[in-house]
Parts: sequence; C-alpha cells; structure tokens
Amino acid sequence: MNYPSIRIEGAILSPDILERLEDAPGQRATNFGLDGSARVKDEIARAWADAQDYWRIFQRKLETLRPDSPATTETRQQWVVPLLGLLGYQLEYQSRGTELNGKTYAISHRVANRGQTPVHITGCREPSGLDRKPEKAVLRMSAHAMVQEYLTLDEDLYGLVTNGRLLRLLRDSSRLVKLTYLEFDLDRIFTDGLFADFAILYRLLHATRLPASREAAAESLIERYHQDSLDSGSRIRDGLSRAVERAIRDFANGFLAHPANEALRNAAASGELKPEAYYQHLLRLIYRLLFLMVIEERGLVFPLGMAAARRDIYDRYYSVQRLRRLSEKRYLADRRHHDLWLALRATFRLFEAGGPGSEIGLAPLAGDLFSPDAIGLLARATLGNDVLLSCLRSLGLYQHPDTRQVIRVNYAALNVEELGSVYEGLLKFNAVFSLQAGVPTFDLQAGADDTQSHYTDDDLVQPLIKHSLDYLIAEKLKERDREQALLSLRVADISCGSGHILLAAARRIATQLAIVRTGEEQPSPSAFRAAIRDVIRQCIYGVDVNPLAVELCK
Repeated sequence: MNYPSIRIEGAILSPDILERLEDAPGQRATNFGLDGSARVKDEIARAWADAQDYWRIFQRKLETLRPDSPATTETRQQWVVPLLGLLGYQLEYQSRGTELNGKTYAISHRVANRGQTPVHITGCREPSGLDRKPEKAVLRMSAHAMVQEYLTLDEDLYGLVTNGRLLRLLRDSSRLVKLTYLEFDLDRIFTDGLFADFAILYRLLHATRLPASREAAAESLIERYHQDSLDSGSRIRDGLSRAVERAIRDFANGFLAHPANEALRNAAASGELKPEAYYQHLLRLIYRLLFLMVIEERGLVFPLGMAAARRDIYDRYYSVQRLRRLSEKRYLADRRHHDLWLALRATFRLFEAGGPGSEIGLAPLAGDLFSPDAIGLLARATLGNDVLLSCLRSLGLYQHPDTRQVIRVNYAALNVEELGSVYEGLLKFNAVFSLQAGVPTFDLQAGADDTQSHYTDDDLVQPLIKHSLDYLIAEKLKERDREQALLSLRVADISCGSGHILLAAARRIATQLAIVRTGEEQPSPSAFRAAIRDVIRQCIYGVDVNPLAVELCK
C-alpha cells in the first residue's frame, strides 16, 4: 500500500515496517494502555473522527486571524496538543528553554508521561516552516535544526518537531551517519482524508512507543522498530541481491529460448557473442530497471513544476511502475505475447539522448547506461510477457524471512549504496554458455573476481573518511571564505567502483557546507540537500577500470 503523506529519511525506519506494522511487536491493545478486550482498530477509528473535528475547528480559527499572524498559540492549543492527546501524550508547556553548552534551546513542550521527551511546536503560519531559520529566534536556527542539535547534545534519544502541518520524529544523529527522521504530512492526511496514513501515525507515534525514561530508551518500542529496521535493511539488500541474480538468469535464458531470437542463439552458439559480453548487456538491462524504479518512486522523472497531465501520461503508459503493477497479476504472464517488452523498449528510448522523451517533457538520462547500444542485441530481440513479468515480480516483491509476508520493495527509500553493493556482489560470478540439444543456455557460476572489486562496508568507510578528509575540511574552515574554501576541495577515488566512498565523502563535505551556510550545527534537510548537490557537482571525481561501475557511480 502507498502512504503518500509519510516520508522516511535515512535509516530511522525501513519502509517495509509500514506494511507489516499491525503484526509487529507492541501492537496489541494492552501495549497501547487499552483494556485487553478493546480493539486497536476501533480506537484508531475513534481517534481519527475526533482528530478530524479538531482539524476543522483549527482551520476555522485560522480564518479569523490576521494574515501576518504566525498562529503559534492557536497551532499549539487548538490543534497539536489535542491531536497528540488523542495519541496518549500528556504535554507540559516549557516557559523557559533548556540550557546546554552555553546555548538556550527553546523547546516548547515535554511529554510528562514518557520520560520528558522533547516536543517543539511552532506556528503553522511561521514563514520559515521547519527547515528555515526564522528572523526572530534566540538561536537563529530552524525548528528542525534546534531539536536535532538538542538531541545530539542531550541524553534524549528521540524528539518531535511540528508546525501543525508537518510532524517529524527525530533521532539522536550522533549515533547515525546520515540525516534521519520520520515525517507525516498532517495537512495532506486531514485535507485528503488519508485514514490509512493516520493509522500508521497512531501505531508508530502513540505515546506508548516512546521511551518511558532516558535510561530505558533502548527498550522502547520505537527504538526496537529502529533496530529491527537496521537488520531489515541488511535482509532486504541480501534479498535484492538474490532477486537480481535470479532475474539475470531468467532474462538471459528467456531471450535465448524465444523462437523469434534465432540470430541471438546463433551468435551465442558460434562464439560470436561471448558470455561475458552478454552478461554486461544483462547487467545494463537490470540496472536500467532499478534506476528507473528509484527515480519514478522518488518523483524525479520530471522537473519540478511539470504539468500533471504529462506526468500522468508517463505513469499510465510508459512507467516501469505500470509494468510492476501488471507483474502482480499472474494471469497476464502469457508467453504467447511480447507486447510488454516492446513497451519497455519504448520507455528506454524516452531517456536516450535525442530520443522522443522531449515531446512529453523528459530530459535524457543518456550516458553509457542509457545509450542506444547499451544492451546490445537485446534491443533487437524479443521477450515473452511471461519472462518479463516474472523478472519484474522478483525485483518488485520481497518476502519477509520471519513472517513470510510478501511486501512491495520501496525503491524510493532504497539507499543508493545498496545498488552498488548488489552490483559489486555480482562480480564474483563467471558467465558461461552451455549447449543443450544444440540450444545455448546461460548460467552464472561462482568464481574468482579478476577485477579485484570489493564492496567497502560503511564500518570501514567512515574511519577512512575521518582520517583522510576531516583534517582537510578543518583546514578549509580556517579560511576567510569558508564556503568557497570547502567547494575548492577535490576528492578523487581512482578505483571508485559504484561510489560508496565518494558518496560518504560528499556527505561529509556537504554537512560542513550546510553548517557554514546556515550557521546551524544541525542543518535542516533542505539545506543539506542543496549542499550535497553543489559538492557532488564541484568536488567529487571517480575513476575505475570497469566502465559500468563508473556509470553506476554517476
């Protein structure tokens, strides 16, 4: 199921937990402080009805305020406090901020019944929102940055920040490598009537999920979900690796077996087409699919502001998501037809340089991966609907190893490092052809990787970055124009593979760049994203003997 109002940034939770949340630990009535005979679904329905009433009353109140009013008091008293009250929160207003390291953090509320967890509520009409620093503020930092910095310096593990329109759960970033938070778009939930999203909000952010005390933070349900999500990320990566390996074999033999592909079979049987070259074509096909699924689910296919009609045309007639939806209907997997492969080839052409994509507003991805000859003979071959849909189904669905529940892989939340780790894991295989009754078949056999490629785990990347880059950043920060000094850094990896080390370096420089630009120790998500774009554009270089690795890195 899709939850349009929910955004997961970083590794605070894995997307698959949303699909199996009802069956997760801590989801019984007694876990919510309810009577054992109560039904959690009934309580969620009651809370939804009451929250809708609070939202309508709040909206009517906003209509009576001056246009320039930030509506801080109204947001707190007439909307957020009542809403969180429905979720079991007993909020206490903090008239004075908390002082840490000589700074005063004006956290507006504490959760009296859950270990004094910090909750900061700002006005829904505050022009700065959550991510920009307001003109009138003691610390001159955004609401998000203030709470995040407070969590980093204090002993609290979790905190909430909201302006009544967005609600975010933050986690102590000193224990994490990347920007991390869980966001609910309250405006969208209650304007569009997204009950399913509200149910997730209730189950994930009910007060009983939070630490009962600072000392018991590790035993809290939300921390348990976080740790399970970290483990789940490893399982999903392993599952994706197996799915890609299976899809490569199925694609390879599906092409070879199709009656219309006699030229392909003859080339393989005669040795004109080497198994290694065929394998490279298959890898490019797989990675075209993976990248398109990522950018489609992240909403990156079209530039911002593109007309909805064009987006709708792409989604309904060209997208890989359309084929993923069809792949879940097994009765469509008919080997007698090959129209879906023709449709996928048409989609690929949209992203080629000089292709027809410009007619619907698409900018080409181009490069080696989306060049016209990237998949070689496969671009002129035929593939049955049964094989294509089966491969997309294996790439698009994930079976949880414990519950055996089948879950759609959320490519929007897939860390880009995962794509690289999957690719580099495939380099351990040798591609081979064998003849069976004169017909060539393809297989992958485990063997030594003569490219000496190795996926560098994050536990190794971070110390490497610390000892090789941090001191250079520190020197640049001593210069007068610190922003330009940071952007003058040049980081090159001469065996970059799929770019794990380069991405970590880009994030490290971008964090400091965002700090310099905003003056905040914990820059907002939007400031960090702008900084990392500039750093990747100006500071990052990669080289590798494997051309596809470089393309994936880009």
